[in-house]
Amino acid sequence: MKKNFLLLFCFISSFVFSQEYHFDYKCYDNETQIKGEYKGNKRINIIYFNSKNKDLMAYDYYFSQQPLRSFLLYNFETNNLFSYSINHKSEFSSLNLIHSFPIKIYQDEIKIERVDVEEVSGNIWIIKAFPSQKSKKSKLELKVVLEKSDFPMPRIRFMDLSPNIHNKIYDALLSKLVSTNYQIIKLSVLLPITKMV
Repeated sequence: MKKNFLLLFCFISSFVFSQEYHFDYKCYDNETQIKGEYKGNKRINIIYFNSKNKDLMAYDYYFSQQPLRSFLLYNFETNNLFSYSINHKSEFSSLNLIHSFPIKIYQDEIKIERVDVEEVSGNIWIIKAFPSQKSKKSKLELKVVLEKSDFPMPRIRFMDLSPNIHNKIYDALLSKLVSTNYQIIKLSVLLPITKMV
């Protein structure tokens, strides 16, 4: 993830309340939809973070065949998700609130009870996720390249799995670091999910 000093000001009005959110860096993610309504379409995701508050995160994305962009703002501190629509070329001042709702906790896609983290070199780590404490075969393996930073690592989504799995991986990785002041430069999946729950 490359640090980009982007000051993004989103003004959100819901009923009579107004809240201002600030994001000061972002990363890009490109993907191809493998199922569903937009199967085969490319998608560009821009993920925004706040270096002072790891509980704020936003996703700005659109499918290649979709006329509107989607903007999702997560506030994990209040457990709220705000969903907006925005034209492809619009500025953020023209965000249109679609709805807001509590962040849903989905059932885990795979069973993960143990996460092992091993340092390969000074900035490369291997993460292995196991279905039980005694398991010898991992269900998921990741390679993470880190870089020291001036601010704490945000609670980033590593992959398309439930927040519970993300939290286990995130907490296990942070427990091995000398401080929380790191950023993820690159993440690779070494061993994909082998079986769903």
